[in-house]
Amino acid sequence: MDTLASVLTLPMSLAVAGAAHFLVSRGVKAVLWSASPLATGEPQAYTYERDVWRTAEPATLQVTIAVLASGFVVWLGALLNLRWLSGLGLAAWLAALALDLLRWERVAVSAHNLWFQRGLRERVHQVAYENIRDVHIEEKDARGFTLRRGRANRVCRLQLRMKDKRIVALPKTDAYSGLADVEEVANQLRQRLRHLEDREAMQRSEAAAQQAAQQAALTPASEDAELRRALNKLRAGALAPDVPRAVKLRDES
Repeated sequence: MDTLASVLTLPMSLAVAGAAHFLVSRGVKAVLWSASPLATGEPQAYTYERDVWRTAEPATLQVTIAVLASGFVVWLGALLNLRWLSGLGLAAWLAALALDLLRWERVAVSAHNLWFQRGLRERVHQVAYENIRDVHIEEKDARGFTLRRGRANRVCRLQLRMKDKRIVALPKTDAYSGLADVEEVANQLRQRLRHLEDREAMQRSEAAAQQAAQQAALTPASEDAELRRALNKLRAGALAPDVPRAVKLRDES
């Protein structure tokens, strides 16, 4: 293989490794979303996940470097006509795919809970809506590096403020491509929180009305009788008002 062909095939090998990883990774994750959803016992409404190729995070950059390195090893094996080296490059590509899945971060909301996971083999966290005070979207510039935007990156994520005043920061993703998904999750969560607040307000009103009825039922009967006597006295005074006593005139005849 001449020098020109070697120079031309290197970027092609890197591009093939990256494109193959992008397509296979998305396909595998779509299958896992269907076969192993975050929510259990109730269907998922909306979801978002961290984009490996676009999110400026150290963990995602390491996956990107591993994929490109595998493409370089395959190219070097072909250049030197060493099949074992090309095979090593394919194995490195599979390892990069496995690393991507192990660091896969995703979020989902269902009817009564929010779910998130930081890695395919990590624990799935379940957060009940009753424990959440409010939610907002955090969006900011990122210092990391991506192949698509270099260092001009932005990231976004959901942040939950719990009723015990804790702050729960959910996984980040690229703001340019993933903000719409994050907003859908946030809007669904806000809607469920509003319904929950309305239901709690109705329950408080019903409890207050029931308490007032119980207090009225427990009012002493003597007070009622005393009020009735006072009313009767007022009514009697109105029907037969007091008039001055008659004065007897002297008979002057």
